[in-house]
Amino acid sequence: MHTLPLVGAALNTLAPVAPRPVGALLRRMWSRPGAPRPVAEADRDMHERARTETLRAGRWDVATYAWGDGVRPVLLVHGWASRASRFAPLVRRLLDLGYSAVSWDAPGHGATPGPVGMVPDAVEIIRRLQERHGRFHAVIAHSLGAAGAVHALREGVRADRLVLVAGVAELGTTTEEFTAALGLGPRAVRALRRSVERHHFGGDPSVWERFSTTHAPGTVTRPALLVHDVDDARVPVEQARLTLAALGGPARLVTTSGLGHSRILTDGAVIDRIAGFVRGVPAPARSGD
Repeated sequence: MHTLPLVGAALNTLAPVAPRPVGALLRRMWSRPGAPRPVAEADRDMHERARTETLRAGRWDVATYAWGDGVRPVLLVHGWASRASRFAPLVRRLLDLGYSAVSWDAPGHGATPGPVGMVPDAVEIIRRLQERHGRFHAVIAHSLGAAGAVHALREGVRADRLVLVAGVAELGTTTEEFTAALGLGPRAVRALRRSVERHHFGGDPSVWERFSTTHAPGTVTRPALLVHDVDDARVPVEQARLTLAALGGPARLVTTSGLGHSRILTDGAVIDRIAGFVRGVPAPARSGD
């Protein structure tokens, strides 16, 4: 970690004279989620109970998972540097309630080889899963998965309910922790963003807004539940408030304390809250509690 500021200082010096090579290097560094996360021992039983298949989408052979008898499928969308097995406690509860569960390992994550994909790639995978499993009773997304889930609903994926746990709202925030750790200045940050736009989005500079959950407010009208921890150091709770304001249907934000970004996904009280919402247990239409 002590070398990061030195690397950042060198790239800050080079960015004004060689923005494209600096941007390409930063993009490659930024888009590495690290070695695939292993399946946790606590999650292994549910992981091994899944029906596993391979879905060809774009350049990837995507590892997909399905649990249950296919009735009332619920789609689970994991976040950055994660994998589908992280939803094991929630899958267990859904099966107990008579639902089915569907998920996948994103490109470059879990059992799906890289390179990593972006939001449009997640949307294409979600569409293909809908073709296979039918209308989703609910879509539940964690962290960066929120951007893909919301955009998929905007693009016509059919689902009755939406749950976002510790969800990212503004896509641009995905570069902030990385650039802050390197101590990058404005020119190096701009070089990184332009490289991402060129490499992944055909040079479109609007992607940072277009693939955020706050884009086109009012167009996602399903009932929605947002759950976010006020102590989340990776995705601040203000991101959930931005998404809440942009949703067009009945929505509620529930906040927790002390769970952070990851443990919120496995907390028993949070799982109870999500399960109740999926089942349609009445709740106030809109709140910032």
